[in-house]
Amino acid sequence: MKIYDTRAAQKTARLQRARQSKFLLLVAGFALVFIAWGPHPDITKAALSVLGKNDAIVVILGAETERLSNYTWMPDWRRSLIFGGDCAFYPDDFLLFPGMRKFIGHICPEIKQTYEPYFLRALQALRTETAPNAARWIGSLGHFIEDTASPPHAFPTEGELHFKMENWIDGKAIQIKGHKPQSLGEDDESALKGFLARMDKLEAFARERGEKVKKLVEAGDRPAVEVLSLENADESARVLSDVLYTLGKLAGTGVKKGATLRGAIKSVQVDGLEKLPAKIMLTGTKFSTLAGADGHYEFRNIPAGDYKLLVVRPGNELYEQDVSLAEGKETVNDLVMKQSEPAGNMLRNGGFNLRWVNPSAPDCWYLVKQEWESDVLPVTPGKKMKLSVTWKEGAKGGVVLRWRNTVSPSGGQFKTEPVLEAGETARVVTVPEKMKYAKLLIQTKDDPAKICDRVALVNVE
Repeated sequence: MKIYDTRAAQKTARLQRARQSKFLLLVAGFALVFIAWGPHPDITKAALSVLGKNDAIVVILGAETERLSNYTWMPDWRRSLIFGGDCAFYPDDFLLFPGMRKFIGHICPEIKQTYEPYFLRALQALRTETAPNAARWIGSLGHFIEDTASPPHAFPTEGELHFKMENWIDGKAIQIKGHKPQSLGEDDESALKGFLARMDKLEAFARERGEKVKKLVEAGDRPAVEVLSLENADESARVLSDVLYTLGKLAGTGVKKGATLRGAIKSVQVDGLEKLPAKIMLTGTKFSTLAGADGHYEFRNIPAGDYKLLVVRPGNELYEQDVSLAEGKETVNDLVMKQSEPAGNMLRNGGFNLRWVNPSAPDCWYLVKQEWESDVLPVTPGKKMKLSVTWKEGAKGGVVLRWRNTVSPSGGQFKTEPVLEAGETARVVTVPEKMKYAKLLIQTKDDPAKICDRVALVNVE
């Protein structure tokens, strides 16, 4: 363990014939493999290509602008972990928040539930958070915009047909040269209304072509599929460019005079998650952010008032503090987190106390069927680790440690340790060969806090 303490076009295309869609995310310095609407990055790049270097959104995001083409993948990487450059983060921190307590499907019509909350959350981030945080929230919104135009999403289709319908396209052919980004509204209310209307039109546009694409795929007519899929991708790029243009304009307007809260965080960092920064939240609000690689955090334009500040980071106990923010004033709040018990716990919420997203369920845990899954944790093959559980009296259940060779929540290879039954408090295990990630699974469909007070996974020196 170490101490973390700093202050400071054409409508013709070529099919990518691979059985598995692969995309190397280079800009942010990390690589991911996923089967999905293949041209996500290319749609985003096309949308950005019609924005001038002096457009407000480009000025606000700066160097983060080009990373949007990577961030639009994030909703497909829920329940995973991303490493990039000098930082690491969980995509879920840019997907779940009060008002959006669960993952939403990306198929119409369910995906329509994402439009309003993510539009407003992206706008909030632009006004109150740093550029990297704002760009990631915009990336989540962009993903749902782009998925709405995917042929098998707009015209719901599953299985092998789904894969072909959304990957028989050459992303490099996507371009919207000549499109002039349009404002969707001059204030928050009119812009949201304009955005929702624009998404209804995009869905109708994509659904009409999606129905045709399905029949063409069934007939094996790939060239015809490519033409129609390209139309869908181009249209989603136009919509995204309009949204980006609108968000940029709104970010600096209609902002009520508020307070600023910033500071530096001193905390313990654990092996494997050194680059994962602290997450800061304000209880009872949708305000959250990640600290920078240097440990500094910042909120701007926060309504004045009294708040409870919450901070989590692996290796540390949940930090809670009351703060009072005055209108027009800057509050500098440096803080020191307490080392976790046991020391080196890789879990951010091993005591189940953090419930910012949903008061009835612990943050950083996910109910999957009859079990609660933890965040994914990076591990080192051959290294010894200790799993420990503090059970409640009379508890019934168990905790499972599962190893994976991939950060993806599905696919790949995995191995599972024998169940740690209620009453057994600890076990030392060795990370199997080729296994690079781990998850803890608490075997109950009820709140995990009902059967145990704390779970931990630590590296054994």
